[in-house]
Amino acid sequence: MRFNMIGAGRLGKNIARAIIEEQLGQLTAVCNRSHESGLFAVQQIGSGIAVSATKELPPAELTFITTPDDAISTIVNELAQGETLTPGSVIIHCSGALSTKELTPLKEQGCFIGNFHPAKAFRHDSLNPNVFRNCLCIVEGDKQAIDLLIAIFKPLGTTLIPINAEKKASYHAAGVFSANYLVTLSAATVELLIEAGIPQDLAHQLNLQLMQSSLTNIEQTAVLSQALTGPLARGDMHTIEKHLAALHQPALNALYRAAAIATLSLTNLDVDKKSVLQNLLTPG
Repeated sequence: MRFNMIGAGRLGKNIARAIIEEQLGQLTAVCNRSHESGLFAVQQIGSGIAVSATKELPPAELTFITTPDDAISTIVNELAQGETLTPGSVIIHCSGALSTKELTPLKEQGCFIGNFHPAKAFRHDSLNPNVFRNCLCIVEGDKQAIDLLIAIFKPLGTTLIPINAEKKASYHAAGVFSANYLVTLSAATVELLIEAGIPQDLAHQLNLQLMQSSLTNIEQTAVLSQALTGPLARGDMHTIEKHLAALHQPALNALYRAAAIATLSLTNLDVDKKSVLQNLLTPG
């Protein structure tokens, strides 16, 4: 099976490298606006040629679109107006937020369309052919496209989870909470630890220790609320008042309040106690 990759970012390069390593397909080309980045990508992957326009793509049975979301509609229009694709070609875009509706113009030309999105963050500095092993990935689209994704990614040790196209935005927002905003919380934690006089390297270690212990608690319980610890879980209002007084930066103070209010429903506190805490945490 020949496949093309449109986009030379982390995800596209890791997909291509994994497929080639397991001899599940042959990369024909990487298309990227920056030809230099495309050349670097094929060098990293170890296969294919670099092109800088979709009209230069050679024939292939499968095409992955791994560009930023804002570029997908433009690429789809280019492919629809070009001669690269033929009826029966499979087109997969890898957006977490967008559905296969973005590929409708290609479906109307007889292509099979699909969406594949790994629930995982990829490192920017290396390619790992085993990166999809034990990885949970979301898929939706035409049966023919899904069947091909199964044929590719099951041998790579991947678990594919079907999703309704209308629910993609909710799924992606969930991923942003658990992946992206975890970094935000880490940055806030380290900043406050440094402000408390702890050296930066130790602040980083302390943050990791706290987060990893909480993740372990989450992993070991089937009920998320049972993993919750700390002053809010205990209803320790005086400690929370001290926290709010210590958070002088408006952004951190607002983040603390918003996170605490969102956490109240996970506590086992009685209604009156929750109401008192809600009033304390609500900016006034």
